[in-house]
Amino acid sequence: MLTSLLNSLQNGDARRLAWAMGSPSLFDAANPTWRGRLRTDAWSAQELARCADWLLAIDHDPHALQASLGDPLVNTPLGHTFEKFVLFWQAARPDVRAATRGLIVRTAGRTVGEFDVVLLRHDGVIETLEVTVKYYLNLHPELGMAGCFGPRAFDRMTDKYSKMTTRQTDLGHTDAGRLAICGWLETKCGETRTPDDLMVENYALARGYVFHPSADATIPTELSPQHGRGLWQTDEHALSENLTSVWRNLSSREWLGPYQGGAAESGWPNDIAMPRMYAHLVQHGDQWTETERRFVVRAESGLLKAV
Repeated sequence: MLTSLLNSLQNGDARRLAWAMGSPSLFDAANPTWRGRLRTDAWSAQELARCADWLLAIDHDPHALQASLGDPLVNTPLGHTFEKFVLFWQAARPDVRAATRGLIVRTAGRTVGEFDVVLLRHDGVIETLEVTVKYYLNLHPELGMAGCFGPRAFDRMTDKYSKMTTRQTDLGHTDAGRLAICGWLETKCGETRTPDDLMVENYALARGYVFHPSADATIPTELSPQHGRGLWQTDEHALSENLTSVWRNLSSREWLGPYQGGAAESGWPNDIAMPRMYAHLVQHGDQWTETERRFVVRAESGLLKAV
């Protein structure tokens, strides 16, 4: 359903919202490490079907969505932008009364964590949602997760996986986390509750891509078999083009989901120190549609020496 819906949507942000909802999970939700907390592809498909008409309406009039996201010319961390997409979607659920993002958790004045998204349902239950969108390079397939790094060498898949499956999805069951939720309920929702009164359900949502050295490279067992994928290469080799296809550098929120639109680049901010994300585009009428994605890393980059 996601592919057909993406083909129907013309507005870039509406397409990214649909991708946030319905793209495959980055990690395998069936892995017992998640204890049933990672949102599954079946749940995502149900959400996408529920929201299909809403997405078409947003495509026709995207002003509310775009206002919630902010100016794309402002260099905002992609993870924060993705959280805004998720909050816009989850806050509109018919069973949700109130929602927020970026709820800080403190103990004795010290920050000990943060809830990405918090929802108050009409039945009084609190949902917390740990949200991530990641782009990893599978630099050393023989090492499994330990060989996968983000665009910056300190962003290791092993670290993110460990945090998401434990501390970040356990935060709603800690005293400090529940106190933070109570504070939000009182100041923003007009409800006074004690930590012991709260019924909290903790979930996680993981989206993104992993870029492999070859199509048949070994894949870490923790990844979903359906995860978004592409290839990575160094800048020692040029990306090949022809008369009917081009490679387009993707900037900022264009990383979120398959690109469709014009071949000219957006001019949105791009971190010059980061590897470059390219989409291979094929022309269909007056539109260019992504068929493949590639990460290009500088040959002398320290990232390649990360392991």
